[in-house]
Amino acid sequence: MSEHRVLLIEHPAYLSVDLGRLRIRREGYADVFVLPEDIAVLCLHHHTVTLTVHVLRAMAEAGAMVLVTDEYHQPCGLQWPYLGKTQMALRLRQQIALPAIRRDELWASIVAAKIAMQAANLRSLGLKGGLRLERLAKQVQAADSSNLEGQAARVYWKCLFGEEFTRRKQGATDKLNVMLNFGYAVLRSLIARELAMAGLTPALGLGHANAENPFNLADDFIEPYRSGVEKRVFAIHLNHADFDGACRMELLGFMQEEVGMNRQNYRLPAAIAETIASFCRLLERGKGTLTLPGDNHA
Repeated sequence: MSEHRVLLIEHPAYLSVDLGRLRIRREGYADVFVLPEDIAVLCLHHHTVTLTVHVLRAMAEAGAMVLVTDEYHQPCGLQWPYLGKTQMALRLRQQIALPAIRRDELWASIVAAKIAMQAANLRSLGLKGGLRLERLAKQVQAADSSNLEGQAARVYWKCLFGEEFTRRKQGATDKLNVMLNFGYAVLRSLIARELAMAGLTPALGLGHANAENPFNLADDFIEPYRSGVEKRVFAIHLNHADFDGACRMELLGFMQEEVGMNRQNYRLPAAIAETIASFCRLLERGKGTLTLPGDNHA
């Protein structure tokens, strides 16, 4: 099962399964074959891609996510495999039994880690605001009752991309927001995949509780990892006039970066897996802490 490969299909193509391999057929090109087990996320980024149900089944059985994007490069569909189906009932009971006060504490630790990673980004890039965010990260209370996440965001985005930048999630058309949304979509898919492997129910979040969101828990755990996408966008956005194929491939390089966590360096997919594993240990034992990015959050 692959830890890190994203297969990006952004040209007209026909996908099928041949002798257990994913076959990618494009007019005028030789067929390309990829083992499903070597794919973490299959990203369908062109409206004329055609594929068989056998492809969807092979991806699910291999534990790969299938991500569909819209014309603005934002996610509009996600196939989520039931890898942990033998543990789903047990995990569901454990998630439901988690006391509200404990959920609030865990959410606070996630927010604190997120703000600390934002501060680390600003410092590593030689930008202002790092010290202020470090102070905010130490003040986060249970359930982030003071909304320090929002306060930190206002500081962070202005320091990172300038006073004129406004963060937009839905319907964004400017290059910076489109790049961020695309990177987040891939990152969210990787996290959702780890939740599936662990048998966790992704709709039951800690800080996110939108009744219409089937991936609240993924949206919890993505928070301290967003900084990797943001740092990559900052590094490459001036090198590309448009968000074209070359830009998208360069952006996906964030998956190769190392994450400092638990006083060790992890590749991003391994770090995500450890964070989800720490949550499962906490559910099983009824105590413990989350392993999150940043040495101060071991």
